[in-house]
Amino acid sequence: MLKMFIESFKNLCSSPETIKYPFAESPEPKGYRGVIEYNEDLCIFCDKCENICPPGAIKFVVSDFETGKKEYNYNPYLCIYCGACVTECPKADEGCLVQAQTRTPPLGRVVPKGEKLGYFINRIDNPKEVESKWREIEKLNIKTKEEYKEYKKQQRLAKKKAATS
Repeated sequence: MLKMFIESFKNLCSSPETIKYPFAESPEPKGYRGVIEYNEDLCIFCDKCENICPPGAIKFVVSDFETGKKEYNYNPYLCIYCGACVTECPKADEGCLVQAQTRTPPLGRVVPKGEKLGYFINRIDNPKEVESKWREIEKLNIKTKEEYKEYKKQQRLAKKKAATS
């Protein structure tokens, strides 16, 4: 009982161990996994990151059928920051897909912008549009992939026809 009384008295006289959260940023824990950053110049558009992403926070939309170029769309508010996409990326060692140690600010009045966040988040101005626009991206993702598949099929048929003629 005496030990508890002494410990309580020490705690009353010492400074608190807590962080002044609303007024000061809390420190990042060791090994913190933050927002996913993307480098389009290094991407080979293999879609591995899109396929492995558990919540579906990464979607590619085919923008050019002839070259196979795709637009990287990333929703940081849907992401669970598991890092599966980074480990699956064959070019992650070169910096194509990196898990930065920065936080995504809460979705309030401002949407974060940045070249490394992809096309989706940079096209949104109103935070209330995030959910509806993401649904549009998901539909566009499915549509363009089907169209690209059909385009590739037509290309193969045309090559076969030209080879037999």
